[in-house]
Amino acid sequence: MANLCNVDGLITQEAAARIPVLDRGFLFGDSIYEVVRTVGEVPFGWPEHWARLQLSAAAIRMQLDLDEGTIARRIAATIAAAGPGDYYVRLIVTRGLGDAPNIDLAYANGKPCWVVMVRSLTPMSGKPSRLAIIDRLRNDRRALDPATKSGNYLNNVLGLAEAKALGATDCVMCNADGLLTEASTSNLFALLDGVWCTPPLDAGILAGITRALLLRFLPSCGERVAERAITTAELRGAAEIFLSSSLRDIAPVTHLDARALHGGEVGPRSSALLPKFAEFLAQRMQQHYAPTWQRLLGNSK
Repeated sequence: MANLCNVDGLITQEAAARIPVLDRGFLFGDSIYEVVRTVGEVPFGWPEHWARLQLSAAAIRMQLDLDEGTIARRIAATIAAAGPGDYYVRLIVTRGLGDAPNIDLAYANGKPCWVVMVRSLTPMSGKPSRLAIIDRLRNDRRALDPATKSGNYLNNVLGLAEAKALGATDCVMCNADGLLTEASTSNLFALLDGVWCTPPLDAGILAGITRALLLRFLPSCGERVAERAITTAELRGAAEIFLSSSLRDIAPVTHLDARALHGGEVGPRSSALLPKFAEFLAQRMQQHYAPTWQRLLGNSK
């Protein structure tokens, strides 16, 4: 398996891929992106990821110039060139070349640059996490909305670094009101009084694809779930905690602020959810995502 990169339709080895220095994604983080993993050459959750990419584009006033089918075929071609296996796929769209290193959109006269990165996938589903509630706040929705999946990721970069300096593997950030939001690249679920609670979208979080699937899955297996505000005190008293993302599915939390939860092991409720959620995802892939992807590529009716 090879790590490849597709820049505006040209497939190269990842190390050989290039963008110009005047690209606004490089200069200003003026870009959007999505990350999916493949299962049998099919990007899991592709329709939801494409829809979110469009919302992110609208949020930063970017006009996408290519349609879904074109991008799907580029992804499929890059995966095919990489060879058999399951992959991490990162789709990046920058605003393209600027006339000068100036933030004014009046200088953004180039076409968007479309990049597809295809890398060998490291299995992460069920991998435990150690969290730290950090001092750094999540970006305020009124400044740079975390619901926009943009290339401007410095808030997350510094948050993760702060958590790792405390001996954790990931951070949990609060908003300006002191309420919990999310981890560096994952949404958060906490078991509070027998209910799996996750911060609401208006707390200032990314509308995670896996988060949305969990909101459907949990009630189907007899679990109660709620979207509601969560305080740091509540999180510290939670019976169990897990993170969710497209690459991690469910990532149980074994430590919070250097304190071991349930003996430093995966909580029993989280442990019981792992195989059930894996089955739920496999069924959704077979019944929905795989047929939808093939139709998009024009391989079936």
